[in-house]
Amino acid sequence: MNLALALGALLLGLVLLEAGADRFVDAVAALARRLRASEHAVGLLTAGGEWEELVVVVLAIVGGHPGLAVGNVVGACLANLIGSLPLGFLGPRPLVPDRSARVYAGILVVVTLLAAGFLIDGRIEPIDGGVLVAVFVAYVASILLVIQRGWLRPLAEDDDDDDDDDASAAGLGWLVGTVIVGLIVIGAGAELVVAGAVAIAERIGLSEYAIGATIVAIGTTLPDKAISLIGGRRGQSGVVLANAIGSNIFVLTLVLGLAALFSGDGLAIAPAIARVDLPLLVAATLLIALLCRRPALHRGTGFALLACYVAYIVAALVRGG
Repeated sequence: MNLALALGALLLGLVLLEAGADRFVDAVAALARRLRASEHAVGLLTAGGEWEELVVVVLAIVGGHPGLAVGNVVGACLANLIGSLPLGFLGPRPLVPDRSARVYAGILVVVTLLAAGFLIDGRIEPIDGGVLVAVFVAYVASILLVIQRGWLRPLAEDDDDDDDDDASAAGLGWLVGTVIVGLIVIGAGAELVVAGAVAIAERIGLSEYAIGATIVAIGTTLPDKAISLIGGRRGQSGVVLANAIGSNIFVLTLVLGLAALFSGDGLAIAPAIARVDLPLLVAATLLIALLCRRPALHRGTGFALLACYVAYIVAALVRGG
C-alpha cells in the first residue's frame, strides 16, 4: 500500500468510525425508549458483544498460540475499563450511572473474580471454561428478562411527548437494523484505520513489535473508543457504561470460556500475566464498580483513568522490551 492510499484509508476509516458510532448511539437510545428499558440494558446486548475478540482468540487457539489468546483477553479487558470507558467521561456533561449500570457493574466484579480465580494458578482447565460459558448464558438470560419485565428502568424516566414520538417514529425492525449496521460500519472503519496506520508506520520504519504494541493494540479497540466518545458527547451514560461493562463480561465468560473449553488440555498463561496484569484487572474492575456508585462521573476521573492506561502501556512496552 503506497503512502497516499494509506492516508486515504486512515481518513476514510476515521470518517466511518465517527458516522457509525453516531448512528449506533442514537439507535440504542431510541431502541431503549421503544422497549421502555434502560439504555444500559439494551447496550449490554449490543455494544457489549465483543465478537471480534472471540474471532481473535479462536484463531490464536487454532494457530497454537494459547498464551496469546489469554493475553488478548486480559489486555482487552484492561483496555476497555481504563482506555475506552474514560473517553465517555470527557463529554460536555457528567455521566450519571443508573440502577442498571450499578447492578451489572457488581455482576462484572463477580465475573472478574471468578475468571481470575481460574487463571491465578497460571492455567485454566476445560471444566472451568464450561462454567464460564454457563455464566454467559445466565447473563444473557438476565438481560432479556430485565428488558421484558421492565426492571431496572431509570428512576426518573423522561416521559415527554417528544421522546415518545422520537421512539415510535421508527419501527422496531428499523432500529435493530440501524444498530447492526452501525456496528458493521464501526468495525469497517476500525479495520481501515489499522490498515492505513500500519502501512504508514512501516513506511517510516517502525519495527513490527512497535506497530503491534501500539497501533494494532489501540486499533483493535477503536470501536469501543468510538462508542464511548460519541456516547459521552451525547451524554448517554447507559451506552458508555454498557460498552465497557458488557464487553468485559462477554470476553471473560464466552470468549475465555470457549477458549478453555476447546483447548484440549487447558490453557496456560504467562507468569507475568498472572502476577501483574490479572491483579491490575481485578483492581480496575473494583474501581469502576465503585465509580458506578457515584452520582456522577466527571472529566477529572476520565483523565485520571486514561493516565493509568498510558502508564500501563508504557510499563508493558518496557517489560516486553
